Amino acid sequence: MQPESCSLYQALVENSPDVIWQTDHELRFCYLNPAVTEQFGYSPEELLGRTLTELLAPASRDFVLARLAARMADELSGKKLGQRLLEIQIISKAGRLIPSEVTVAAIHNDAGDLVGFQGVTRNISDRVRIEERMRLSERNYRELVERSSSFILRWTSDGTITFANSHVCEFFGFLPEELVGRHLVGTIVPEVESTGQSLRQLIAQIGANPEQFRTSEHETICWDGSRIWVAWNNSPAYDEKGRLEILSVGHDVSERRQREKQLAYLTVHDPMTGLYNRAYFDTEFERLSRGRRFPVSVVIASLDNLQLTNDEQGREQGDLILMKAARLLKEGFRAEDLVSRTGGDGFAILLPGLDEQQTAAGLIRFRAAVARASEHAPAVFLCMGASTAHTGSELLRAQREASAAMVAEKVLRKKQREQQEKEQEEGAPE
Repeated sequence: MQPESCSLYQALVENSPDVIWQTDHELRFCYLNPAVTEQFGYSPEELLGRTLTELLAPASRDFVLARLAARMADELSGKKLGQRLLEIQIISKAGRLIPSEVTVAAIHNDAGDLVGFQGVTRNISDRVRIEERMRLSERNYRELVERSSSFILRWTSDGTITFANSHVCEFFGFLPEELVGRHLVGTIVPEVESTGQSLRQLIAQIGANPEQFRTSEHETICWDGSRIWVAWNNSPAYDEKGRLEILSVGHDVSERRQREKQLAYLTVHDPMTGLYNRAYFDTEFERLSRGRRFPVSVVIASLDNLQLTNDEQGREQGDLILMKAARLLKEGFRAEDLVSRTGGDGFAILLPGLDEQQTAAGLIRFRAAVARASEHAPAVFLCMGASTAHTGSELLRAQREASAAMVAEKVLRKKQREQQEKEQEEGAPE
């Protein structure tokens, strides 16, 4: 080696941040560069003549000696060996155990005899601390996932479950081994939703492109067959081999959907009778007026003397009459007819496709059914009027005529009652 090369080599070794050392065949140090002071607190002079094993923690001492013995045996058998990285603990001058990594190579003379070892050692305390924090973070993350009250799933793009947290297993009634490795569809996802949507197709779409399905909401199925609605947040994830998986975090939205369903029901229904309300009647009335299905008949009905019943017998009795009238109206007309409570004691019915004669015949049958039902308390007395429209422009006129006919019947009944009361008073003994 040229003098310049030797000088360069020496400068590199002396200024290396790693500890570079050499020992004889009995592992006594014969050279250490200055980095040993910064990393472990010793000066090179303090360690010259001491053995490598003196610096090793007990567990590392046995490990290093075993590895060196194995290496020598491999070399004697003729195997060509490169350097191997070992992780050990070194005792610093202050007595602290310092995690380190070391590479060791044997030194042979020209005759091929073992004359010593050389190695490079590096203090890896910072890296170990970072790794420990990462392990703690991962453990905390796993504990957080397992304790979460959300449903947490990981699954492959073809729908195979790779992870399910405890909440998924407990809520849906499955053991972990009954989920992991199996397809979503057939475990916690039914083939078809109650709405008719194919959930197998939806899962395939999410698996193929989770970015387009960041959120999804669909039915899931428990072990006992009961179904719940779950809202999911989906995001792409990758396993240790870089293969695409989907991370899905969900929560039960069954109650919310039930409330929404109830709200939607109340938006168009009267809460007491369950009939359609005035707002829905007006909407359908407008729709039919623009349609082509004519004739359309309109029936307007009103309970006779409901206010008097409320005043004399109490509102509870009036409510019973209202609900019985609503039931009779619902049962007395066709499924396609729209029966609504328009407010107070009033009702309105739309009968698409029925002309004057059909409507009149239907009302006769209905009045007879009301009379039979009124043989059992509470009795129901309905004043009714009907009219028929043959075009959209006539529908409003038909409604007015039906309302006028109902009012006329109500006035007639009032007169009849007053006449009966008068006759009873006149016939009463003095």
